[in-house]
Amino acid sequence: NSRSEKEEMIQIAESKKMKRALEDFLKELDPKALTAEGKIKSYEIQKDKLEYNPMGGIMIQMFINGDRNISLSVTVVEDSTTGNFEIATNSRSRKLSDLLAK
Repeated sequence: NSRSEKEEMIQIAESKKMKRALEDFLKELDPKALTAEGKIKSYEIQKDKLEYNPMGGIMIQMFINGDRNISLSVTVVEDSTTGNFEIATNSRSRKLSDLLAK
């Protein structure tokens, strides 16, 4: 049933392994991400928007710095060799691109 699938996705999205993958990726976008000097200060996973990607992985949407207009969507896949999560694709809102370009 879809409820347990949703719960499973939330569990995966909130796992330590996922946190590491997402935060490593944010630091690629902004080397000082999640610090006081960073442009990206915080992120929030939109639990109601989690979806399995038909091509594999999970699609995660995040708001950055508590702003709905500064958003990042990523598709996260599991590396079959290491078992780590990797960001396969990402798309950013214009406001996030502008923020990172400053």
